[in-house]
Amino acid sequence: MSDRREAIVAAGLAVIRESGFAGFTQPRVAAKAGLRQSNLTYYFPTRADLLAAVARAAIDGQLAAIDAMLDGRSIEAASAVIANVAVRHENTRVMMALAQAADQEPRVRELFRELADGIALRAGRLLEDLGLPSTAENRFLVHALSVGLAVVDLAVDRPDGAARAASVLETIFTLLAKGSGE
Repeated sequence: MSDRREAIVAAGLAVIRESGFAGFTQPRVAAKAGLRQSNLTYYFPTRADLLAAVARAAIDGQLAAIDAMLDGRSIEAASAVIANVAVRHENTRVMMALAQAADQEPRVRELFRELADGIALRAGRLLEDLGLPSTAENRFLVHALSVGLAVVDLAVDRPDGAARAASVLETIFTLLAKGSGE
């Protein structure tokens, strides 16, 4: 991707973080990138084109961050890592905006499916690393719980959000271990 396109996508991510999906407009992104709107539309002719590029960057970034953090050393370590990701409100805001966009834009829906599948795959690897059963249901449970924890923490913004999330995750991992006979 060209430097100009990368700068526009970064500006688009910043606009979503600040204003959500409703505030994601080409004029706002152009202003954030320091461009005239006509320059922006040269690279991204429609809002949907821009949104798809921003979604691609956000999803690639989210999956790369997950890959860099999870190593399955222990239930406690895995729980703490996931909890710390869950309480990063800027990421939750972007993912919620993209979920809203996916409801209206088929290209973003496909990208969001890719994100969900990628997270489920990584949850499966984590479960295997922890010696826990990596069934489809367990992968979905870990994914759904992580998303739920992130959304709730964004809404309530308690100072002990990471500790609360880690405790819940440790509980579910421990229950999965007991359920598998370990």
